[in-house]
Amino acid sequence: MVKKNNNHAVDPHSLWNESTRIVQGSQHADPIHGGMNAPLHLSTSFKWNTVNDDGGYDYSRTANPTRSILEEQLAQLENGQYCSTHGSGMAAVTAVAHLFKQGEHVIISKDCYGGVFRLFNDVIRHFGVEVSFVDLKNLDQVRDVLQPNTKCIWAESPTNPLLRLVDIKALSIIANESDAFLVLDNTFCSPILQKPLDLGAHIVVHSLSKYINGHCDVLGGAVITNDKDVANRIHFLTNAMGIGSPAFDSWLILRGIKTLNIRYRHQEKTAMFVAKTLAKHPLISRVIYPGLKSHPDHDLAKRQQNGFGSVICIELSGGLDAAKILAEGTKLCTLAVSLGGVSTLIEVPAFHSHASMTKAARVEAGISNGLIRLSIGLEEPEDIVNDLVQGLELIRNITDKQKIMCSVNNYDYSI
Repeated sequence: MVKKNNNHAVDPHSLWNESTRIVQGSQHADPIHGGMNAPLHLSTSFKWNTVNDDGGYDYSRTANPTRSILEEQLAQLENGQYCSTHGSGMAAVTAVAHLFKQGEHVIISKDCYGGVFRLFNDVIRHFGVEVSFVDLKNLDQVRDVLQPNTKCIWAESPTNPLLRLVDIKALSIIANESDAFLVLDNTFCSPILQKPLDLGAHIVVHSLSKYINGHCDVLGGAVITNDKDVANRIHFLTNAMGIGSPAFDSWLILRGIKTLNIRYRHQEKTAMFVAKTLAKHPLISRVIYPGLKSHPDHDLAKRQQNGFGSVICIELSGGLDAAKILAEGTKLCTLAVSLGGVSTLIEVPAFHSHASMTKAARVEAGISNGLIRLSIGLEEPEDIVNDLVQGLELIRNITDKQKIMCSVNNYDYSI
């Protein structure tokens, strides 16, 4: 039985606040039966209307109705016209990387995500694409490395893991002057904190596995743009390489999006509490969080973002040994890679998210062995802080024991 459709005669999305659009985005995706959630289309093939008319879908590697609903909602949230979703964040990065041809040049942030470094340094470079890793905060340095064949400036803001912001508008001006794309990885902010396309970026990429899905149970990526030619090429590459997001994964991400705003706002509030508390601890040499006035990009974050995010980095005075003790000694904070989920995660970037970078590249980027990355979840703020404090006390206790043993070993028993 086909249910009579009583949906709005006029699309109300432009009239709603963003938090409402996040919840309602896929609410009317089932015009046949009126289901409150988007239908899950678990079909590899679709029946053609005629030999020449596939009706919009023929094979799920190319396109799937559930994936299309996800793509439409993500495009709306980023104020973009076109979106392609992929099997992981790195699949989305791979699709964009294949826009560039042999003999062309790409500029990438030197403190980019380790997986991006690995892809461009160890894979794309071997296709004959020139790659320069530079400090994108230094606009003079960016101009200095520009070449006639430069086709892309690839930025993260904030960066992973050091949470350094770049001036997106300023970089977009340089990119436009050079007839190059500005690609902006918006994973750490999500669309609710930052709209890179509105700030001049040409292409936005996401790891949907992080905040947008938010439950640590599915991988996904997205590429969003207002450039029709770019969108068509990305669609071609996605189909050709078989890296589109599966229907079930798309459906799970649609479910996760509904709580994005409420999750992220709670995580952000907790992150501020945790950052301010940790900043007072004597075993921590510095706390890196854009919400703190001590962060060098605090003012830029206030101008460019609608919040400060929920990832914190801390530098431990005791270096690698201290980082291992803390990361292995927490009980609530889980030692695991990834970020943006409901659970608080802790990692040592040099050994986890950025292990794929060369040691020299990590040193150049400023990623030390004593750096800890925290992805704040939905637990009670006091519980998170108490867990980290008890982990820091383990460092103190072990350090004190080592000092005592050192004194005993150095004692002159002949006296």
